[in-house]
Amino acid sequence: MRASSLIACLTLSSIALADSPLPADSIESIRVHQVIDAMQAAILKADTGAYMALVDPSDPFFATEQRAWISDLQSHPVEDIEIAIAWNESVRLQDDGTAIAPIEIVWHVQGEELDRSFAYEALFEPVGKPNGQWVFAGRGWEVADYDTPSVRVYADAVHEDLAHLAASRAAVLREKIAQNMGQAIDPENASEIVVKVYPDMSSLQASIYLSYTDSLSGWNEPGESIKILGRKNFSQERLDPLLAHEIGHSVSFEFGEKINLAPWWTLEGIAEVAAGLFRDSWEGKYKRISNMAKKDDLRDWALLADFRGEANNHARHVYLQGWSMIDYIDRIFTVEKRNLWFTALAQGASLDEASKEALGISFDQLDQQWHQSLLDWNPTTDQD
Repeated sequence: MRASSLIACLTLSSIALADSPLPADSIESIRVHQVIDAMQAAILKADTGAYMALVDPSDPFFATEQRAWISDLQSHPVEDIEIAIAWNESVRLQDDGTAIAPIEIVWHVQGEELDRSFAYEALFEPVGKPNGQWVFAGRGWEVADYDTPSVRVYADAVHEDLAHLAASRAAVLREKIAQNMGQAIDPENASEIVVKVYPDMSSLQASIYLSYTDSLSGWNEPGESIKILGRKNFSQERLDPLLAHEIGHSVSFEFGEKINLAPWWTLEGIAEVAAGLFRDSWEGKYKRISNMAKKDDLRDWALLADFRGEANNHARHVYLQGWSMIDYIDRIFTVEKRNLWFTALAQGASLDEASKEALGISFDQLDQQWHQSLLDWNPTTDQD
């Protein structure tokens, strides 16, 4: 069923849940304010345990995202964080006993001149009776699409059409990507795909980490939902590669528990190969990477390895150079051996160990052969 609209002031195609402003001294309003105050205290201390005690545990995707979000404040702290109900608005009670309130988060990232902030309608739920414990349940999405088995997609009303398109495409994309990566998908017991469509860049960034400042169009980490940036009038032709890239990450996590420790360029490379299954862009991308090689504009692989380190200064190379290497392995050694290579990485092997095990050569040899193939490529004669 498609259940649209958690916010009554917006009229959507589906039935909306009614909500009613609460007096400030109502028990529900008091509990919501208490949760927000406790969230503020936990955030200021970067106290993961205290914060997670305030988070709805019923959705494992949301809980995993929130644990990563609060944990990032320990490893990459930001300054002057404040969270409060925005614009002095009332808490609103919904027919199902949950509550909605607009919250605003303000913070400062070191090195930036201005504070960052974003506001959204947040959902709060009682754990038991209204006078007992309440928890934070995330963004009060206006649109929720559950039409496709094992797929959930959330969005705001402005991106309702995109949400329904994503819901119709997610399982189709995953099936082809999983087949390419050698991962069996049992339709009867398929793991759930959760997609969240964020209305703007700042909301998407802040939903990941408060310290996240790079521009992006999508995001996925193990156990988390797929997050994408919403666009109006977004066609299937444009959505498929974007969603396939993020689903590619999700499927690649199945190679093994240590896959996320593999060099960043390998993870973006396989995700770009997954996206390439749904767009006709091979020759254009190959021409760009070949020209970069001929201009001596490639990067040492070690510079492209650490997502939180130097690699951020070479993001273009992470994606394009990473794609090119994985594509080379596919074409020269076969997709099957590429999957064995990733399986070895996911078991903790180094690049050299994985290359010797899966491809029969060292990584240095692989690198040299790949590099030479770029220098030798002539689009007028090569038909790859």
